[in-house]
Parts: sequence; structure tokens; C-alpha cells
Amino acid sequence: MVIADIEIIIKVSDLFGVAIDELLRSDEELTKKVIHDGKQLAYPRLKFLFDVLFLIGVVLLIIKLAVVILNKLAGFNLELYGGWFIWNFGPLILMIGAGIGSGVLKEKYKEG
Repeated sequence: MVIADIEIIIKVSDLFGVAIDELLRSDEELTKKVIHDGKQLAYPRLKFLFDVLFLIGVVLLIIKLAVVILNKLAGFNLELYGGWFIWNFGPLILMIGAGIGSGVLKEKYKEG
């Protein structure tokens, strides 16, 4: 529905030869609706990004724990490439950062 609303605004703008900005500014309710609809379009994409970052952090943590368990219990000598910092703090930074970002995003785009 939102895409159709935007297409209608563009067509009306073309029909009357009025800039979209002028068209929207003349109707405050329409302006608020377009801003709200635009936010709703942006929210899922940004939320998906934070969800992916969180899942990457979880996967890194699972890999780290699996290697540690295999080395301790099964006597393997597996190494994690990429450095100490990435494997010890990378998952934590990704998961906390994604959680904070998702929370901020939720507050910014919540219905209101």
C-alpha cells in the first residue's frame, strides 16, 4: 500500500506540475503520513541488519565454545585463526552492539 501511495503522490505532482515538496507541505496530514510510511519502509531493512549482526556474533561464540570444548575434553589441538581479540571479544561486541542498535531502532520507529 505504501508504494502505491507514493506513486499516487508522484502522479498528482506530475499532473498539476507541482513539486512533490510543495504538494506535501500544503497538506500537513499527508506529509505526516508519508513520513510515517517512509519510516515503516526503512525499519525492516535496518532491523534485518541488526539481526544478522547478532546472529554472526552467536555463530562466532558457538565456534569458539566448540573449539575450546574439543581441545579440553577430546584432546584436540585446534586453533582459531584471526587473532585473540576477534574470538574473545568479537562475539560480545557484535551481540551487544546489535542489541543496542535494535533497541534504539525500535524506539525511533515505534508506532506513535
